[in-house]
Amino acid sequence: MPVASYCLPSRQDLQAVQPFMNECLARVAQGPQVASLSFAIPAIDPLLALAPLAHRQGYHLYLEHPAEQEAVAAFGSAVAGQFVGRDRFASTQRFIETWKQNLQCYQDPALAGMALAPRFFCNFSFFSQPPQGQLDFPAAMAVLPQWQVWRQDGLHILTVNLVMNAETTLPSVLKTLEERLDTVQALPHRYPNPNASPRFLGLGELTTWPDAQASHHFQDSVAQALRHLDRQVQKIVLAHAFDMVRETPFQVLPSLAKLRQRYPDCYTFAVGNGRGTTFMGASPERLLSITQGQLLTDALAGSAPRGRHAQEDRQLALQLLHSPKEQGEHQLVVKFLHQQLRGLGLRPQSPSRPTLLKLSNIQHLHTPIQARIASQIHPLHLVEALHPTPAVAGVPTAAACDHIHRYERFDRGLYAAPLGWVGANGDSEFIVGIRSALINGNWARLYAGAGIVAGSDPAREWAEITLKSRALGESLV
Repeated sequence: MPVASYCLPSRQDLQAVQPFMNECLARVAQGPQVASLSFAIPAIDPLLALAPLAHRQGYHLYLEHPAEQEAVAAFGSAVAGQFVGRDRFASTQRFIETWKQNLQCYQDPALAGMALAPRFFCNFSFFSQPPQGQLDFPAAMAVLPQWQVWRQDGLHILTVNLVMNAETTLPSVLKTLEERLDTVQALPHRYPNPNASPRFLGLGELTTWPDAQASHHFQDSVAQALRHLDRQVQKIVLAHAFDMVRETPFQVLPSLAKLRQRYPDCYTFAVGNGRGTTFMGASPERLLSITQGQLLTDALAGSAPRGRHAQEDRQLALQLLHSPKEQGEHQLVVKFLHQQLRGLGLRPQSPSRPTLLKLSNIQHLHTPIQARIASQIHPLHLVEALHPTPAVAGVPTAAACDHIHRYERFDRGLYAAPLGWVGANGDSEFIVGIRSALINGNWARLYAGAGIVAGSDPAREWAEITLKSRALGESLV
């Protein structure tokens, strides 16, 4: 659809929000309120906002699906909650629902007809307890950002969330709005070609990369896992963490630009904790998407490399489509998602056979699953029911996770865990944080995993995870 042209609201235009602000201020006697204001703004790449804003705003999150032309960058914390333990999803849900009762929304007349709603951004760790001594990210976190820049349906939108209490005055909130609009006005509106500058590294420039010892340990873990497979344990997903060090710091912004260019069918993402650590990547796996009561989730399991030429690529695709081992692994995920959704009273529907999702360096078996959901089912209730899927844990879940604890020598943290947002109107989107890396200065940890089922070959599984990690490593600059 054509992209409309808009100018930033002027100070005179902001006078129109004064009646709304006065209404919000009148409510603070009942407790703190959040005024959420959305404005149409000129076309701007949300990724560009990361560089000048993320460093001074603390928490930040970026999520983009290039193929669908949707992107959002969120900064700061108007309100935030952190939770641990087995009830972390329920606690996060209660936190969001409590603040929703105190949300007041204003929408620029230029956005009339759009069903906009404030978004709470969430990230969860793979396991319910954070690793001892590791404070990079909590086990569960929900943030209503101070502001966000987003692109949707050809429009570019600035949303500002302001907490108002008994000490808040109308001049102070209007001044804050003016400052944020001025900041957006100063942002560049186009990102340079990531192939032109800066130069992207070759893996030979790294001081560390997987060695023979790492290969031996992983393949030995796979061999041990294979001995535990039986009728009770059908699949175990084992991951490996590749630690990389450079003489100079990794640069997140150019890396994200490269990832979204190389993997337009994936979700490019980054979440920063405001203390120098960023979790980022390009994930092909959507955990769920909810739009006006319609749920969509993906079964993504079973993979093969891409061919060096068209004929070889077709041959590898045919082998994947007709491989009993890969088809069996894929059906475990499809069956799990159907069972979990039916357990919540839903009626999931999906194609009878998977298709291929082809990325630049790998191809996967893919089955989309749809269902209508009732308004009383909260998105985070669905997230809890679906995480972790057999694609990132195994079957059955509890036994597979026990094996993960036993064989993996690192804590997964946010790797293979849900990351996304919950809208105040019930819409939601969560991805699975795979094909990902943890970045801090000149150190990076790249994560990749492989599903171990009957018939898995340790050497081939090692080749698969090095292929996945190499693609990500080559996108870091």
